[in-house]
Amino acid sequence: MTNQEAIWILEAEIEKKKKSISNEKNYLRELTDDRSALMYVEVLQSEGKPLPAGSGYDSFTEWKTQLEKEIKSSETSLVRIETERAELRAFEFFVENVPIVGE
Repeated sequence: MTNQEAIWILEAEIEKKKKSISNEKNYLRELTDDRSALMYVEVLQSEGKPLPAGSGYDSFTEWKTQLEKEIKSSETSLVRIETERAELRAFEFFVENVPIVGE
């Protein structure tokens, strides 16, 4: 593979990384919402209140388990974005600095 071919491949990857990284705010919002919802559910449960009508859950435990899964998913996505941010820097550095002479 030539340096030019590597650049073409990495340029496509750079765009994918940028698009993925641009979703960071959405994951942060989702994480905040899920954490708030979990706190709300815990308060309801600790106060001995019934499940809200139309909640879609059969128990507080089921509801909390689902929220915890969603929180974990958002946290995992945010960690992945940090990795993608590092990869983006490396790819951009390569594209900007690799010599193409004599290929």
